[in-house]
Parts: sequence; C-alpha cells; structure tokens
Amino acid sequence: MTDLEAALSDVCAAWPALQPPNRMRVSEGAAANLRIARPGGASGYWNPAETPYMVEPVDMLGSRRHAAVCFVGPAQSGKTIGLCEGWMTHAVINDPGDMLIVQMTQDKAREYSKQRIDRAIRNSPNLWAMRGASSRDDNLHDKQFKNGMWLRLAWPTPSNLSSTSYRYVMLTDYDRVEDDIGGEGDMFSLGLARTRTFLSRGMLAVESSPGRPVVDPSWKPSTPHEAPPTKGILGIYNRSDRRRWMWKCPHCADWLEAKPGLGLFALPPDDELIESVRGMDIDAFARDHARAVCPTNGCLIGFEHRERMNRDGRWLQDGLGLDDHDRVSGTPRESSIAGYWLGGAAATYITWETLLRKHMQALLEYSLNGSELALQTTINTDQGMPYTSRHLAEAAAVATDPASRAEDRERYIVPNGARFLLAAVDVQGGKNARFEVQVHAVGEHQEEWLVDRFPIKQSKREGMGDEFAPIDPATHPEDWDLITEKVVNATYRTSDPDREMRVKLTVVDSGGEDGVTDKAYAWYRRLRKEGLQHRVRLVKGASGKDLDWYTRETMVGAKQGQGDVPLHLLNPNKLKDVVAACLKRKVPGPGYYHFPQAKGPKNPQGWLPASFFEELAAEVRNERGVWEQIRLRNETLDLCCYIKAGGMMLGVDRKGFWDAPPRWARHHADNSEVISPEARRAMREPAAPRPEARRSRPSAYLS
Repeated sequence: MTDLEAALSDVCAAWPALQPPNRMRVSEGAAANLRIARPGGASGYWNPAETPYMVEPVDMLGSRRHAAVCFVGPAQSGKTIGLCEGWMTHAVINDPGDMLIVQMTQDKAREYSKQRIDRAIRNSPNLWAMRGASSRDDNLHDKQFKNGMWLRLAWPTPSNLSSTSYRYVMLTDYDRVEDDIGGEGDMFSLGLARTRTFLSRGMLAVESSPGRPVVDPSWKPSTPHEAPPTKGILGIYNRSDRRRWMWKCPHCADWLEAKPGLGLFALPPDDELIESVRGMDIDAFARDHARAVCPTNGCLIGFEHRERMNRDGRWLQDGLGLDDHDRVSGTPRESSIAGYWLGGAAATYITWETLLRKHMQALLEYSLNGSELALQTTINTDQGMPYTSRHLAEAAAVATDPASRAEDRERYIVPNGARFLLAAVDVQGGKNARFEVQVHAVGEHQEEWLVDRFPIKQSKREGMGDEFAPIDPATHPEDWDLITEKVVNATYRTSDPDREMRVKLTVVDSGGEDGVTDKAYAWYRRLRKEGLQHRVRLVKGASGKDLDWYTRETMVGAKQGQGDVPLHLLNPNKLKDVVAACLKRKVPGPGYYHFPQAKGPKNPQGWLPASFFEELAAEVRNERGVWEQIRLRNETLDLCCYIKAGGMMLGVDRKGFWDAPPRWARHHADNSEVISPEARRAMREPAAPRPEARRSRPSAYLS
C-alpha cells in the first residue's frame, strides 16, 4: 500500500459513507455477515451449502449485465433468506445503496420488519455496528445506516412504488399481489423504473411461488424451459433467460432436471389416483414412491442422494445442454432478466415423502367433496408449479385435436358432396385493422369443408407511395364495399371446370371499435340498393349465459321510429357449444369439419395459416358453463360460430330440410347457385347507367 492509499484509508475509516465497496460475491458477503437467530430455531451464520441452489441467484444480484433477477420456487425453500436478508446484509456491509423491500401487505411489511430484519441486525455483529446512531434512524418501516444507506420496508401502493429512486428493489411473494397496482401498472414494471437512474449498477429482484392459474390446458412448451403462459411471476420468468436446476444421476452420471411438480416420481396420472385414493394407505404410498426416476436410464434415485445432488447441481439456461462429461453445448437464451425456476423436489426444507403425502391428501379431499383448494395450495407452494383446475384438465383430456386429422385439401375447390357456400367476416380494429374472411362448403346435415381463409388488409384508397392505404373499417365506409367484391360476389370452382358456385350467404360481424357499427349499417343500405341484401346477415354477439336461443332478429339503424336494418343477435355460448360438439366428431358425417393441413415445416406448401388451429382452441368452457378466452386471438372460433349461425338463419337445421331441400341446397347439377364462368364475369361487370329521363315543359301556346 502506498503512502497515499494508507492516508486515504485512515481518513475514510471514520466515515463509512466514504468507504469504497468491498469486491466480493453477494453470497460471500451474506455468509460472512448475516447471522440468523430465531426463538426455538437453529442459529448461526447463513450457510450457502444448506441451500446450494440459492448461491448463483444470490450472486447474480451483483450482475452488471442484468437489470433484474427472477426466482420462482416453492415456499420455505430458503429463497427469501438469501435474496432478501442476504442481499440486504451484503449491501449494508460491502456495497451500500438505498434499498426498497416490498412485502405483499402493510401487515406483512410490519411482520417482516420485526421478525426478520430487526433480528438480522440485532444478531449480526457487523450489521449492528453499521446501524445509525440516532433513534430516528431505526423505525418500523425505515432503517438508516452509518454509511448513508436507507432501507425502506413497504407494501404495493402507487405512492410506495413511484417517485423515489432506489439502487436495489426487492419484490417478495409477487403472485400474492394484484396484477395492477392502483391502475398504474404491474409491480415488476413499477419497481424496475425505480432503479433506472442507477443504470447497470441498479438491480431489481422478484421472488414468489407460483400463484396464477394455468388457463390454457392444451398449452405445449416451445422450448424445454418455457413455463405455461400464466400471469405473475411465471410471466416474468418466461421473459428471462429461463434457468432450471440440474442434477447428476448418482448411478449413471447423466444429467436430469429437478423439475417443478411431481414428474420425477413417475406417479400414475391424477385421474387414476383420484379413483383409488379413498381406499389407499396414503402414508405407505408416499413412502413407497419417494424415489426419483432417472429419465435417461430409469435409475431409481433414493432421497438419501438429494443432498449430494444439490451440492453438485448447477443451473442451466434455456437452449443449453449437458453431456455425461459435464460439457455444455448449445446457444443460451439471452435476456436482461436472469430467471430461475426451482421445483419442490430440490427444496431443502421438505422431504420427498412429505411432498407426496400432501399431494395425495389433497387428492383425497377433492375426491370426497370436490374442493380443489388443498390441491392448488400444495401444487403452488410445495411443488413450485402453477395450478390447472380439474375442470380444465378434464376438458382437455376429452378434447380432440382437429389438426391431427387435417386433410390434404386444395384451396378454392367446392367438394362434390357440398350443397352451398357460407362465408363469415370478422372485423378487426386497431393497428392491424382488417376483415378476416372464412368460407365453408356445407353438405347434407351440416357436414362442412373449409375452402378459403384470408384477410382483407388493403383498401382501394391511395396510400404511401405506390401502395394502397390499409383497411380502416371504423372510419372509411367505402372500405366495406371490398366485402361485396371479394366475398358476397365471390365464386368457387367445382370439379366441373365449366361450373362455379356462388356464396349463398355472408355473415358479417357488425361490432367492434367506435364507428364500425354505423359503417356496417350504411354498407347494408348500399347492398339493398344493389339487390344483394338477401345474401348478407349482419350479426352481433348478445350477453348473458342463460339465453335459450341461438339467433334472434331485431331491427336497428333508424334515428327515430322503427329501424331499417335487420340485425341478428347471436348467443355465443350456445353456438360455441355446437362448434365444440362438431369438433369432437372423429369420422366424416353430420356436423363433421374437414380442415386442410396448416402451413408449417412438414407442409411448406400449405395455404392455411399456422395459427388457424391455435385460434380454434382459443377458448374453454369454465365451470359456470361460460366460454372464456385463454389465447390472444380467437378469430377462427368466432368465424366457425358465424357460419353455424348462418346455416340456422337459412333453416338447414330444421327437421325435414334435407328431405326436400330448396334449389340452392341441391346437388351441383340442379343447384341455383352453380353458374358458368361467363355468368360470373357478367355478374361482376358494372351495370350500365340508366339513361336520364327527358324532362318536358308544357308549351306556352297550349296554355
């Protein structure tokens, strides 16, 4: 040490606020300075070896390459001690900066202050030495230290999460807090904004066991470490680099993931366990099945190996793999959020036998009284998994996958078995405004073939450069005339090259953002002048789950008196029930849907959008009998409902209809909707203007 450095050290020694930070890992600073002593419990310094899976997440709190650390794990896994008290202790002693710790309620903030923070300061000599000298430096929600660091203990309110800047922000029990804090946004975004002024020196940490439910029972991960698309802590984790805890099998030395949930134990499905749990010796079952199964070689791993596997374990980012020589390969997922998801099987403070016993006891309660509360609690807090309600799980089990029976079907071709064409148009607003169009060929007893699906995105108005302006159904009435041109007057080829089939009826959504409804009514009036109103039905969804009808007609559009535009109200719940029932049919026949294969890696020449089948499964029927949306886009399902409603409006569901169908529903050779290409071209030619009638004036002579 030079004379200058020695002199500077002597000057700063009396002023902790002038001391430079001590360069060490956060886990090292916590282990050296945080002493835990609780009445009736063990006491001693925080030991990283007790919860080895917490070392990397705790050290990541000092990262300059990440803006946040997200930790998802079961309750009582040691995450709060490491991420909260350990981080706070390291910051006070080694790298001071104002810190905000947010508990889920004001009462919890008070409890945490007294039971955890005050005891940590009182029982840790180095922390005790750093406390402020004034009595005002230590109160229930504020702690001031000699080096100038301020520790604030708060709860989620807009005022607590706004204005003030903090270098460190810690959010606890995230999934026990509302998604929207006082209308200002989610707590994660609000907390991250508080650290922004510190640039790369700021850090936010968030921890919780999962608490938001799974709403999409048919979800499948797109990457090995992706979590179900829930809100809350797992939503943040999915935005991160997605790290999972890996174990090395003590028998074959292959790596396996300590997965959240009970998948490691190779149990029978819950459906089978529910049937047998009432006559089961739960304690014996839990004891006999408390062993993990290596997915590579089927090795049975006893609980006695867990401590060693945790000690030798490691976190692995999504996109990477480990071989039996511990070599890492692949391309890691990159994110400004370091994300960790720990399963209950790895958690230090719960045994495997207890984990299984609690699950079986919860299944027993469900089998006896139908209550899912105990099941949800143990899956969330013990297993570290988001909960899927039994109702949704059972619905997913009986659901069919239309994509698995898709056919190699050509576009624009009306099958020989079809009798008429129905089209549906869904109006989409916003930045991606468009008319979404779907056309079905309908055969006897409502067997249906999808023959076309396309969006109308460009208008005929002048746009930027040489392009047309985008569609805007809410502000430009003329854009609606494209439906007339591209859908109402459309024809589709039959197997006979000299015959084409017209669209019998087009069902058009008239709701949406402000301005859409008025433009729809004006378009219908123009259709009436052209004599095409009988080929179009405007529709709108009705509200209420107890409606006993499918469609109902009313008159709308007049400013006063009786309306001049027919509007058909639809019962969305009943129509979706009909579509869902038809989708369950596995062989062609009445109500069966024939869908073509979607475009994808296995079918690069396909014409159907890849999102078609995802949109078809975008809603589920909840336990109240109401369909609710679980995915962002549901246009396919809505369009299928419109087409079902269109068939009902034409009466094809009435008894005896197919015994003597009208001409538009007969075979192609005797079908009034089947025309020649010449007739189609003549139909689309603009009508000649009427000659203007000559006006005569009475002769002045005759008068």
